[in-house]
Amino acid sequence: MAAPPITSVVLYKHGVGHFEREGPVEGDAALSLTFKQSEVSDVLKSLTVLDLDGGHVASVSYDSTKPLEQLLADVALSIPDQGSLVGLLPQIKGARVRVQSGKSASMGSLGLGGGPSGSDGTEGVLLGIDTAERQTADGITHSVLLSLLTDGGEVRSFDLHGLGKLEILDAGLRRDLDYYLRTQLSAKKKESRTFTFFAQGQGKRTIRLSYTLEAPVWKATYRILLGEEGKPPMIQGWAVVDNTQDEDWENVRLSLIAGLPVSFVHDLYTPRYIRRPVVEVKETTGVLPPEVEQGVWYSGGDDAVEAEMLVGAPAAAPAMRMMKARGRSESRSAVSSTPAQVRERKLGDLFEYEIEHPVTIRRNQSALVPIVLRSFEGRPVLLYNKSTRAENPMRCVEFKNTTGLTLEGGPLTVLEGGSYVGEAMLETTKPDDQRLVPYAVELAVTVLDNVDSHDDKVQRVIIRKGTLKAQYTQVQQTTYSFNNKSDAEQTVYLDHPRGGKEWKLFDTPEPQEITENYWRFRFALPAKKVSKFVVKQQHLLSQQFGLSDVSDQQLAYWVSQRYLDAATEKLLRKVVDLRQQAAGIEAQIARLEKERDGIHAEQKRIRENLGSLGDRPSEKELRERFVRTLNAQEDRLEAIERELRQRNDEREKCREEIAALLAGLEYDAKV
Repeated sequence: MAAPPITSVVLYKHGVGHFEREGPVEGDAALSLTFKQSEVSDVLKSLTVLDLDGGHVASVSYDSTKPLEQLLADVALSIPDQGSLVGLLPQIKGARVRVQSGKSASMGSLGLGGGPSGSDGTEGVLLGIDTAERQTADGITHSVLLSLLTDGGEVRSFDLHGLGKLEILDAGLRRDLDYYLRTQLSAKKKESRTFTFFAQGQGKRTIRLSYTLEAPVWKATYRILLGEEGKPPMIQGWAVVDNTQDEDWENVRLSLIAGLPVSFVHDLYTPRYIRRPVVEVKETTGVLPPEVEQGVWYSGGDDAVEAEMLVGAPAAAPAMRMMKARGRSESRSAVSSTPAQVRERKLGDLFEYEIEHPVTIRRNQSALVPIVLRSFEGRPVLLYNKSTRAENPMRCVEFKNTTGLTLEGGPLTVLEGGSYVGEAMLETTKPDDQRLVPYAVELAVTVLDNVDSHDDKVQRVIIRKGTLKAQYTQVQQTTYSFNNKSDAEQTVYLDHPRGGKEWKLFDTPEPQEITENYWRFRFALPAKKVSKFVVKQQHLLSQQFGLSDVSDQQLAYWVSQRYLDAATEKLLRKVVDLRQQAAGIEAQIARLEKERDGIHAEQKRIRENLGSLGDRPSEKELRERFVRTLNAQEDRLEAIERELRQRNDEREKCREEIAALLAGLEYDAKV
């Protein structure tokens, strides 16, 4: 008995469909339903079967199969697609065959039957095949030779391509070869699987089947009808639905659902085999006479018994615990329960288009199904975004979704006064959401913009922790000029780049709305006029200066700009004086260190000369001269070291005084 027809189809945007069948049965019945092999896993994952009037479904059987590798695992044959006979014969080496030479080098035949082959056939055991080369008038030719060991002990060779017949005499090998070929053919041809539902009960009843299969994604497409003045605009929506199944959908209830529920492919159809561990067979050997160690008698009484038990405990206890745990696990796994079938439908954030009237779509056909035809709040407006088009604004529909439905995203065609005026893409729109839907370029309005960016004067000065921070603003003013050449006043939306969260508007009308990247302003464009719109924005910036390194010129500039009051100026001038004093000391230190380095270099030269002098009178006089010079240089080095210590102390004192002055200085004033 055939399964009941499809009565309900629910298609999802993530590529699956939920199908429901419902029909009458009477008494005990077996219903058959066929699926493609690629669909079986989805059916096994989602199939629901209900006998609604007191009956029950005893079982559901379906065509199962082993993987092809498992089916052929016991057949020690493998026939390649190319060179099949040459590839097969080496695998049946040792089999008894009968060969019969043909009159021509035709393809020959492969005999699987056991009937007689004629008196001129040769029987024997197959040794194998070889390749031979022969020189002929046409050049070198290659031939494949079949070698046979005859019953008389002779080894004979036959040209494989010249054989008229080759018959396999081994009945078991013939069966294996026949099974191999039939299995290969069946695996390639069999693409469908039949499910059989065994319903048991009395009288007439209704049975319902439902399952989920992969299905094409349904698509949404819209038309906006801009009517005459005084009439609200209309939106018409269609769903493109594809029936790629091998069965017609006759008067089915159709629902279209958008969203992203979780769905996946899981292979429940292919049998799985687990590789079991291999336990090696233990081999035992003869037992040698044991050597028993001599011991001392221990009269520990019960302690000896207790010690013996403790020795055995660590090995025995885990095994006992394992047995107990296994027993508990097995007792739990033996308990099973069959929960009641509860069908709960929770859409969550999904939204559904339930088609009011039954739909018919023939197999392997598609259809346009209406999903909405309602009026909405909206009007034609302009939208200017420089990054989209610098010269002109885009003509848009100011669309507010007052249809009461969530509109799935899709292409949209705009008709005005019955004429085509443009196309757009409508994003997914919830009820009461508002969108600007651009569909054409408005050539009757041209736009120019002028950007003026500059840094404003310092507005605030803060001194803290030896650092002066001068705060000022970067100001950007953009003037947009809209030239409306049309005869009608138009409303325009202007998208002005925000530039980041740090930019703030000032002396500018409040924006109509704020997007992630733009301030969006709305204003009117009078007919036949040029309208200007100015956007002013500012960004707070700052510069920092280390006061310990401030120069006299920098301080003079700050004083001229009135960044500082009199007390702060006086303190900073003292800091400048101390810094200049420290700079003079550093110059003296550098001069002394340079002189010291020069003396060290001169002393090195003198010592090298002293090492080369001998004992002659003239050399003794020169030696005494060098020694006097070294003594004078040592005296000067001692004086330099004393002066360096003194100058370093003076420099450190200046630095400490500068640090103390700046540590106590805090200043915050607006300029």
